[in-house]
Formats: sequence, structure tokens, C-alpha cells
Amino acid sequence: MNTKDYFELFRYLMEQRRLGQEDVVFVPDIRDWCREHHIPESDPERPVKLVSGNGEGCIMLVREELSEKIIEERIRALSIRGQLRSVATDRAATLDTVQKRLAFLFLREYAFSLPEVQEDDLLADEWAFGEMERLEYFRE
Repeated sequence: MNTKDYFELFRYLMEQRRLGQEDVVFVPDIRDWCREHHIPESDPERPVKLVSGNGEGCIMLVREELSEKIIEERIRALSIRGQLRSVATDRAATLDTVQKRLAFLFLREYAFSLPEVQEDDLLADEWAFGEMERLEYFRE
């Protein structure tokens, strides 16, 4: 899928985090972009990455082309991590549209920039779901 088709989704999410739409940058390959800018990145299929500027704000890199396989792998990892929280409920199942999945990946990535989350995957998942609820992604 071409993520540029979802620019309005990313623009809205950036706005919610008080970041400008110009701070969403679509790139063919995040790892290559990071290498060119001397930023460490080992994941060859990373879908999104928040990059902090040197005191000049931040940008959200979004991989231009995302395969369903990449998205499914990330959602499956969420499902596995979620079993640590509850084996009775799989919150990954609530991400039943492309928009919800992309929003989750975006918000989860953003969460890692927060002092209360830092490098904790479970806290990042929790924060992203909290934001999605606040933004009414799960409203019936």
C-alpha cells in the first residue's frame, strides 16, 4: 500500500501531537534515510520512525510503500506482547481497519519519545491505545 494515500490520517495525528504536517516525511526506506543522516536504525522494514532534531523539533518518517506482511508482523507482535497483560483479551483484534493499524503504529512510535514510556514496548502499546480511545477510533 502507498502510505501517501493516508496523508490526511498522518496529518491529523501530527496535529493532535501539536506537530506540523510538514513534519511528516515519506521516504522509500527508513533505514537508508537514517544511514544517510547518521542515525542508527537496524530494522530494514521499519514502517515509521520519529526522529528528533537537534533542538529543532522532530519529524515522523513514514515508509512510502508498506506491505500487508510488514503491518501484520507488527500487529502479531502486539498480540503476543498483549498476552503479558491479558490472555483473555486481544486488543490487536480491535485494529480491524488499515486506518486503525496505521494510527496505532504511528502513535506507538510517538510514545517512545515520552519520558514516561521511553523504551518500554508495553507502555508504548498502552499509551497508543489510550490515545486512540481519546481520539475515538473505537467508538461504535
